[in-house]
Amino acid sequence: MNRNQLKAVEIACQVMGNLKIKAGQTEKEIAAWIKHEISQRGAKLAFDTIVASGPRSIDPHARPSGKKIKNGEHIMVDLGAKYLGYCSDITRTFYVGRRSAKFQHLFSVVAAAQERAIAVVKDGAYCREIDIAAREYIKRCSGGCFIHSTGHGIGRKVHQEPRISLKSRKKLKAAMVITVEPGIYLKGWGGVRIEDMVLVTKKGGKILTR
Repeated sequence: MNRNQLKAVEIACQVMGNLKIKAGQTEKEIAAWIKHEISQRGAKLAFDTIVASGPRSIDPHARPSGKKIKNGEHIMVDLGAKYLGYCSDITRTFYVGRRSAKFQHLFSVVAAAQERAIAVVKDGAYCREIDIAAREYIKRCSGGCFIHSTGHGIGRKVHQEPRISLKSRKKLKAAMVITVEPGIYLKGWGGVRIEDMVLVTKKGGKILTR
């Protein structure tokens, strides 16, 4: 794996790990802080940061708004760093205050779906089988509401081949780096997504963003 991409991963993980969300902050303020922190580490944004709270998080690609974060609300944050031409991409879903039972259940389903998908990752695996592993688990445990593909290749571009989707007929190859990012989205409530970058090896998938 390219050392510049490893640095991009390191930067993204540091920034996400240092992110502290409080009630009263706006989505735009959080996005501005992320941009500053990535810049301070010698990188730039790999893409426009996604920050979406409450019902707005139903949009997987929501742009940050002036909406203020409320106590008892979940917030989806998707960020990436670009370092010397190589990209990273990571999503976490936060909660301000004590987690509601509904959020906890949906978060647990998404986390388990991601684990099942990553377990399929290895040299020679079909991309669609990774998608199926996550999608079927979410459908079984939450009734569906998974509205995008499970992931994509990432390197010099944020989104590149292979696509981790039902439509893909491609196989993974060792040394590829992909994302695995299942999510659940409910109208009127919002979404939960967890995204990690995974290195494909002959023995399996190695998670890079934890």
